[in-house]
Order: sequence, then structure tokens, then C-alpha cells
Amino acid sequence: MLPWLSIILATLAVGTVATFAAGARARWVALATSAIFLAEVGLLLASYPGWPGYSGSLVPGFSDTETYSWISIAWMHVDYAVGVDGISLVFILLTAVLQIATVVYSWGESQRPGAYFGLVTLTCLGCFGVFVSLDILLFFLFWEAVLVPMFFLIGYWGGPNRRYAALKFFVYTHVASIVMLVGLLALVFYSGATSFDFSSVYAAARGLAPVVQTFLFLALFFGFAVKFPIVPFHTWLPDAHVEAPTGGSVLLAGLLLKLGGYGLIRWAVEVLPSGLHSVQPLLFVIAFLTIIWGSVLSLAQRDLKRLVAYSSINHMGIVLLAIALDSSLGLLAAVLLMFAHGIVSALLFMASGSVHHQYGTRDIASLGGITPSAPALSTMLMAGSLASLGLPALIGFPAEFSAFLATWNGLGYWVLIPLVVLVVTAAFYLWMMQRVLFGAKKGVPADAHDLPWYESTGMGLLVALTVLFGILPSLLVNVIVNSPIKGWPGT
Repeated sequence: MLPWLSIILATLAVGTVATFAAGARARWVALATSAIFLAEVGLLLASYPGWPGYSGSLVPGFSDTETYSWISIAWMHVDYAVGVDGISLVFILLTAVLQIATVVYSWGESQRPGAYFGLVTLTCLGCFGVFVSLDILLFFLFWEAVLVPMFFLIGYWGGPNRRYAALKFFVYTHVASIVMLVGLLALVFYSGATSFDFSSVYAAARGLAPVVQTFLFLALFFGFAVKFPIVPFHTWLPDAHVEAPTGGSVLLAGLLLKLGGYGLIRWAVEVLPSGLHSVQPLLFVIAFLTIIWGSVLSLAQRDLKRLVAYSSINHMGIVLLAIALDSSLGLLAAVLLMFAHGIVSALLFMASGSVHHQYGTRDIASLGGITPSAPALSTMLMAGSLASLGLPALIGFPAEFSAFLATWNGLGYWVLIPLVVLVVTAAFYLWMMQRVLFGAKKGVPADAHDLPWYESTGMGLLVALTVLFGILPSLLVNVIVNSPIKGWPGT
């Protein structure tokens, strides 16, 4: 078999270097790289159990694994170890989709296009590396590599306070990464694992005492929670989103936030089950606080982009709640919800960016009645809003319904808290749409026009996926459950 994961990594690496060097033609090189990446991911997906048309064995586990010796000093063995399961494969698909959508949407970027599109592809390269890494140090290398391109995307192409937002983003996430690395190294040392490989650490961690697992879980949770982000570690997110260029906001919300959830599942929940059980009450409290806080703050926003940013915190709280339940349905819901949020938040940030491009403001109170002059933009913004509030037949509904059902199974009537907050979520999105899209014209110049082709194409791809996976969530579910997680078929 071909080493597919290494081939994809090489494709992204070569494409990134070529994009940086292409200058004014960088958008074409980035588009070609993104198209090849998406095609390779499609071939990888078609060969995985659970995807329609697959006729092989349905035994869950890691596939397309590759292991090559990298560093071997005394007892320390570090490998180039990569592989995918159903969870990581769904996030890889999300990475490929958002990369090509971001490149197309940003087609009109004229300020140093070589650097801009190169940083976009480099960010996606780092995210792909995180999702396929099965060695702790390789995982951390890609994890840290993602911070650099996002720092420059915010710091150079961002808004008036871009330097402050970029520095705040970097400091928060880098400090959390250091704590996470300490936790991962302590996990190896205390467990007595013979290498940094996931399978070795997973097997050795079974023998750790519950109190040790608890402290290790808390260290890892802090590192991953800041990236989520979870209250009270969320304050870097609104500033980063508001100041970032639209493409940066898309990758930040669609991919970087998912690194925290994926890392928590892969390296903490799977490896340290006793630690998870010990801190479950704390996780429930943090999750409920995050859900309520993010939703209430969203209701108070008047900037369209900031509203979407705070709604992301709300949704990540539901993800944490689903993970903390430690059930097969909860983990399925968490992964499905993260994928759904990646698509929908990207769509909403693109739409809010287009509103700013067309009308020169994102202030909700300054806009009104834009639908006659921009029907395509209004359609995209409405589709994203309805998907985010959980309208049936759109991707947000099966994800949120699964999370609420898992919460009912695990916590009973405590499910009323996220259900009531869902009403608040619907309220602030409906409030926003009523004021921006409908009513008398307000803040609409006489020469206002609809979306350029590249922005409508980038958002149209995401709308299509929102509908496709909203109607056929089984396309994702059947892939996700073919993972080596306790409680899922075949494990």
C-alpha cells in the first residue's frame, strides 16, 4: 500500500513552499495544492470503513499507519508515527474543505498574496499533522507549528488592533502548550512507556494510579481547554477573531479550535479514563458555565463578527459537555458537533467578512434591509445562522440533538440548561437577521452590489456541505464510530 499520509504531508509541504515563492500567482498555486489535497483526502476517505461503497472489513482501529525511527537516545525512542481512525479522518476532511474554501474566498487578496496564501496552506499543513500524529513529540511539533502562521495572519493582515490580538493569541496558546507538553512528558515518564508512540503510552497508562491520572488529566485539560477555548480561558478568542482577516477567522474557528477538542479526546480521554472520572463534576460545571456565558455574551453583541465569535464559545461548551459524559454517544456527538461547527462558523465568518467588504461596517445597528441589494450574501448569512441555531435538515441539528440526547442519558434533567440556552442562541441569531437582512434600508449605499464570484463560490461550497451532512449525517457517523474507542462497534 502507498504511504498515503506521508504523500499528503509532502503535497502540502511542497505546495506551501511553492505558494510562498509564487508571488502574484500564489493564489493559483494555493488553489492547485488545495484541490490535490482534497482529492487525496477523498481517496483516503473512500478506502475507510463506514464510507459508502467500502466493501472491506468493518473492524475499527487506526489505518494507513506508518512508523519510522526518528530519534533514539538511551531509553528515549521517538518515531515518525502517523495513522488515522474515524475521528481524525473526519477532521482531515474538514481541513481539506476549509483550505480550498478559504483560498477561493480570499481570491481577491492583493496585499502580499504570496505570503498570505502561503500562510493559509501552512496553517492547514500543521492542522493535518496534528490530526495524523501518533507520537507525542511529533504531535507537539505540529501543534506548535500552527501558531506561527496564524500569528502572522492576524498580526499583518488584521484590523487596527491586530498586533495586540496576535500577541494575546500567541501568549495564551503558547503558555497552554507548555503546560500540555509537561503533562504529556509526565504521562510518558510516570507510566513507564517504552516510547512516545500512542499505542505504547496508551497501554502503559492503564497501570497508573487514579490520583496520578487525575493530576495528569488536569494538566492536559488546561493545555487543550485554552485552545477550545473554555471559560475562563476564552478571552483571547473574541479579540483574535475581530482583528483577524476573514480567512484567518475561518481557519481559527474552523480548525484551530478543533485541535483542542481532538487533543482532549485523543490524549486525555482515551488514555486517562480514571482521571476523567475523577474530574467529571468539575468538567460539567465548566461546560455549563461556558454554554451559558458564551450565549449571554453573544446576545449582548452589536458587532456581527464578535457575535459569531462568542457563539463559538457557546458551542465549544456543548462539545466539552458531550466529552465529559464519557459515553459512546457523547463522544460521537462531540466529534460531529465539532465538524458541524467548523463548517458553520467558517460560513458565518465569511458572511460577516463580506458584509464588511460590501457595506464598510459590521455594526448590526448600522445595517438593515440588505437583502434586495445582496440576495446571495443574505442567503449565505441566513443559511449559516439557521444551521448554527440547530434548524432541522442542516448540519447543526443532528450534532446538537446527539449531544442533548447523550446529556439526557447521562445527567437527566440537567439537559434543560443547554436546551434553554439553545433558545437564547436562536434569539440572538433571529434578532441579527431581522435587523441586518430585512426591514427598511439602512447603511446601504446606492451602488451596493452582491457578492463577487469568488466569495459566493467559497461560501456556496460550505452551504452545500451544511445541507448534505444535515440530511445525511450517517455519512460522517458511520466513519466516526470506526475508531478504537471503548463502547463503539468492534472494540
